[in-house]
Amino acid sequence: MKEDIQPKKKPEKTTISISGETSERLELYCKANGILRKDFVSLALEYFERTGFDLQSNALDYSPLEKIIGELKEVKTTMQTSNEGTEAVRQLLQAVREQTAIQKQLPAPDILQKATDRVAELEHLIGKYQEKLDSLSEDRTRLIKERGEWEQKFYNRDKQNFILSEKLQTQSELLKAQSELLEKAKTELRHCKGFFTSANNAVLKELGI
Repeated sequence: MKEDIQPKKKPEKTTISISGETSERLELYCKANGILRKDFVSLALEYFERTGFDLQSNALDYSPLEKIIGELKEVKTTMQTSNEGTEAVRQLLQAVREQTAIQKQLPAPDILQKATDRVAELEHLIGKYQEKLDSLSEDRTRLIKERGEWEQKFYNRDKQNFILSEKLQTQSELLKAQSELLEKAKTELRHCKGFFTSANNAVLKELGI
């Protein structure tokens, strides 16, 4: 029969050899940070594994810190973008509130539509009245022109009548004078019926004889 070979069990605890000076330094560090000496190695190992810090490098490795700083910068940028977006949303909400307040002050849509229709009707009537006024203005201008033409015609007629009246007056006066001369001639003729009677020389001269 084969013997069962049991795997070797790892020891639960072991010791690490360090110098006396290092032991003193470790004791001071643990007391200052509240760490037990037995927990120092496991805590240090977890830290180095988590941060990737190179113990063999002489230069200070800031890569873990730089990574953290980069992450913080990304967080800062995200927060700034978020704040800008929040400000934009706030302004948008403010604009919506203001527009809503304005709309609440406006009349109802049906009332606004009736008012719009009434305004359109009034504008149509105003257009009709304006056309009527324009027509009346044209008629007035035409009548004024016709009146001026008739006044000129009447003036010309009155002028002609006046001239004709003057002529008639002159002719009437001449006719009257001729009638008077004719009467005188008749009178003298009656005086000349006798054989020895002669006409008056003054009368004959007046008659142009």
